[in-house]
Amino acid sequence: MNELKKILIDYFKNLEEESIRDNFVLIYELLDEIIDHGYPQLTETKILKEYIKTESKQMKKDLKKEKELATTLTNAISWRTEGIVHKKNEAFLDVIEKVDSLVN
Repeated sequence: MNELKKILIDYFKNLEEESIRDNFVLIYELLDEIIDHGYPQLTETKILKEYIKTESKQMKKDLKKEKELATTLTNAISWRTEGIVHKKNEAFLDVIEKVDSLVN
């Protein structure tokens, strides 16, 4: 686990929840190369970078400024209470398909 942590830090520079979410596909590819039948095989970052050419998505440095901007925008609405924080913004859609056919 410590070696995996070192590899992820080498790839992402910042190992945070958001960087893991943004680079899930890359982490999956890394785990596929690192672990074989439940046993760790490759744990050297230089060798892994030769096999996996996918670039990691770097986190934005001004994340704190974006959060401050979002709170200033939401406080502009008079009926919204302060201190509301959501971890996820989700929208669920139901897709209903209807097919009509006429067969002779």
